[in-house]
Amino acid sequence: MKLIKKTYLLTYIWLLPVLLLGSVFSFIIIEYIAYEEIDEFLSYEMERIKKYYAINEMLPENHQGMQLIPDTKTSTPVFSDTLILEEGDNEMVPYRTLKFSINHKGREFTIVLQHLMLGRDDVIQGTLIIVGGILLLIAILLFLIVNFTNRRIWKPFYKTLNILNRLEINKPVPEFGNSQIDEFKTLNLTLRALLKKILDDYRNKKEFSENVSHELQTHLAIIRANTDKLLNSDTLNEQNAISLNKIHSAALKLGHAQKSLFLLSQITNGEFRDALDIDVKPMLIKTIDYYNEAFQIRGISLTNSMQDCIVFMDEGLAEVMFNNLIKNAVKHNIEGGFINIRLSDKEFTIENSGIPYHGNTSRLIDRFEKGSNGNMGIGLSIVSQICDMYKFTLKYKISPEGIHKIAIIFNNL
Repeated sequence: MKLIKKTYLLTYIWLLPVLLLGSVFSFIIIEYIAYEEIDEFLSYEMERIKKYYAINEMLPENHQGMQLIPDTKTSTPVFSDTLILEEGDNEMVPYRTLKFSINHKGREFTIVLQHLMLGRDDVIQGTLIIVGGILLLIAILLFLIVNFTNRRIWKPFYKTLNILNRLEINKPVPEFGNSQIDEFKTLNLTLRALLKKILDDYRNKKEFSENVSHELQTHLAIIRANTDKLLNSDTLNEQNAISLNKIHSAALKLGHAQKSLFLLSQITNGEFRDALDIDVKPMLIKTIDYYNEAFQIRGISLTNSMQDCIVFMDEGLAEVMFNNLIKNAVKHNIEGGFINIRLSDKEFTIENSGIPYHGNTSRLIDRFEKGSNGNMGIGLSIVSQICDMYKFTLKYKISPEGIHKIAIIFNNL
């Protein structure tokens, strides 16, 4: 949820109790004012009647809302509420009354003045309409004001987010610009310092990896060349030949591991950005043809079912991914085993016979995880990194019979 929407939600939630409390408060104030005005009006009428009687010694004629009760006396004026039947509506209507006494020729009379009052239901209805209208107006104004200020105040923040989204690890540290808001200015300065350190560390690590890779390749090439020379020597005895073969094999494995680690580092650093639509089917056919000799040597039977499939990714990484999967299926297979390859428009599946594995299957994707036949290498780790890079789903499971199945679902289609 965006910050602005969260702000609206919390604001409107808090407006609900405000509406309730405001309605109660408004109801009390409106009712109080109504009582004050009616009591004031009735008091003025009482004074006017007393003044009229003092001058004329008689009560005003045809005075609406006045009743006369003889032979009763009220020492002080008394206000009270009462209900009177309204014949037109046939319902009881609230009235405010004022009782006071006058002495007419030695006889006491009580005069009752009446004034129609607002019903409580009318006051409640009016209160809700007024408070609801005010809160609706506040909500509309709040929406307009927050939207207007959000576009202006948060503009530097969204600009910073946009720069971060377009950040490339191999480019210089971007300029975030200046902001008049202290918090955003501090954020930009902190981000710039952090990114500078990250990019400097990345360049140093990249330079170190390239230097190590270059030096390893150079010395490994020297080792392989000299072991080849010694292996082809006529003076080599059997014991030395065995040792040299081990050295030569270790040098080859080290060379492959070095190249794989360097490739894994490049994938992790996001250095492959030349993605395009790739037709997977001809690429798979080419890779399968490359391993035909290995299938024949180990007696591995191959079945495949392939449909046209277009995937958006780097072509070089696609070749690495499918090559590693088929190579692993051959390398970790058994003599006289099988490999089944299926390609649909949304999924690639490779299934092969192998030795049962009773550990955690997901750990076989980790670098240099040990299997029952020794080191599993980093081929699957590279495949996993490529899948993560392009948001593919990688599934790997091994049946109790030792059948290995890897599925890649192309979610970005």
